[in-house]
Amino acid sequence: MGWTRTQTDEALTAREAFEKLTLDDLRPLAGLVSTDPPKRKSELAPLLAMVMTNAARVRDLYAELDASAQRAVRVAAFDPTGRIDREKFRAWFGEEPRFDTSDPNRASWEYRHEERRQIKPLPLRLFFPRFDHLPTDTREILRGFVPPPDAFSIPTRDAPPATHTLSESVWSDRKRERHEREEPVRVRETAAAVEADLRAVLRLIEAGKVRVTDKKLVPTEATRQAVAGILSGGDFYGPADADESKYDPSFDVGIRSFAWPVLLQAGGLAEKSGDALKLTAAGKKALITPPPEVVRKLWAAWLKTRAFDEFARVDAIKGQGKARMSAAAGRRAVLVEGLAACPAGRWFAVEDFFRLLRATGRSFVVAHEVHELYIAEHYYGNLGYSDEHAWEQLQGRFVLAFLFEIAATLGLVDVAFLPPQGVRHDFHGRWGADEFACLSRYDGLLYVRINPLGAYLLGMADEYRPAAPTRSDVLRVLANLDVVAARDLPASDRLVLERFADPATKGVWKLSAAKVLGVIEQGGSVDELEQFLASRTTGELPGTVVTFLADLRARAGRLTDAGSARLIACADEHVAAELAADRQLRGKCLRAGDRFVVVREADLDAVRKAVRRLGYVWPIPGD
Repeated sequence: MGWTRTQTDEALTAREAFEKLTLDDLRPLAGLVSTDPPKRKSELAPLLAMVMTNAARVRDLYAELDASAQRAVRVAAFDPTGRIDREKFRAWFGEEPRFDTSDPNRASWEYRHEERRQIKPLPLRLFFPRFDHLPTDTREILRGFVPPPDAFSIPTRDAPPATHTLSESVWSDRKRERHEREEPVRVRETAAAVEADLRAVLRLIEAGKVRVTDKKLVPTEATRQAVAGILSGGDFYGPADADESKYDPSFDVGIRSFAWPVLLQAGGLAEKSGDALKLTAAGKKALITPPPEVVRKLWAAWLKTRAFDEFARVDAIKGQGKARMSAAAGRRAVLVEGLAACPAGRWFAVEDFFRLLRATGRSFVVAHEVHELYIAEHYYGNLGYSDEHAWEQLQGRFVLAFLFEIAATLGLVDVAFLPPQGVRHDFHGRWGADEFACLSRYDGLLYVRINPLGAYLLGMADEYRPAAPTRSDVLRVLANLDVVAARDLPASDRLVLERFADPATKGVWKLSAAKVLGVIEQGGSVDELEQFLASRTTGELPGTVVTFLADLRARAGRLTDAGSARLIACADEHVAAELAADRQLRGKCLRAGDRFVVVREADLDAVRKAVRRLGYVWPIPGD
């Protein structure tokens, strides 16, 4: 029978707890400790209390419990309040303690009156008279001899399974049948792709090709398609993985293509200018900063951002604007703590990560007004109605979105997954969701593994050493400054070439001094171009190309920005000479022709005072 009793927060002595029970409860309990129990409540409660406060009897009764019941007693004995949390226990051990002989697979309302009378209490009920707390005096006895419960340890494996079983219920000949099929599991190792993806998206923004919406600042559909086209290995899902129905949550399965523009905004590397994103000064600097360092800052910024909420991407759940959503940063902090409790380098199922969060008390609230959330229709599809999978529908979907869209995109976790349709069945009991193939685009995530980059960013490792960059032979750099593609180039490589070189013919680009110097003016560098060419061609670069790059590097450093200045016109060359020669103005007033002087913005206040001392009126008003 389902454990449907309402838990209380009251901790009582054994006498107080048993006295709160009815005579119908006390009589069968007394039969567990006496062959000839009394009949009256005034005698039954003291009898049971005497037994459960006798150290020898308590020890004997504990020894008679089965392993599951002993676990329940151990958990409650070492809980600060002596309480057993049902949800936590179920997540911890995958089962519920049995207090009576009823069928755990049947709900209490399914029993007829005659059947209910046949249900008898089990010995565990003696330890939990009211189902939730150990009596305080019984607990003191137990703590003297029972061991603490084993800490929760998340199950792990060397590799994800090669296939995953999908089950589907279909109607056939007027009856429902369950069909099963095996689907190959897809695996994506993410850390290696981050370096290329980060720079490719930054370049795409630099080219003015990343547009976001006015209000929510999320990438447009066209932008998501453009970003997906330049990502290493593409997005997690392709067009063939999307559902045909625009009403299904899996109609749009873009994940990484959505995440990158949002992450770069949250990290301060890009900002909206007009209808497109542009790189900030930090974004331009990120192009020449080691990617792991940039990712570290993006990760830290995302954990704090208030501008975006992963749960907003669970499109099937409506009403989020009125539901008083909790601060996403607080939810993320719980998940980061949970991830840090998992072993790095080992695969674990997302279901077991759910269990870890619940079993270890790492709880969080998604919405303060859950009754405002709904699926399809507010009245019938209201999520305020109870459901055995409510945690999976709210907290669980936030976890999936955080892991799949943020942590995996930034390269912290490797992922094993399927297309989202038909993987999870924890939402079918909700009104309006029975026609959905999934509840979110993240439902296909099955397993994750914290990789070395993730271990570093989660504080589990002191340093991160990325794999040494490998040389490829996708380009041939010729002595005449031509760059020839040996085969089709990745979109990210093509963007870099188009930035530094002029297209000549199909598959050929011409290095141009004017083009390269223009890039340098926008914050680029010759080193970036040289590293790009050297890592994509075998052998050494031709001498003419090395000389060409060295000359550009020298030219790039011959002029520097010394800051803003004001040009001041003097009445004649004598006034200009007097100002330039004054002891206090020397180095601050610089001659520019016969009767002009130049003053840096930073020196304006000092020059104004000195000029006034000389008897002149400074032409620029002071603050």
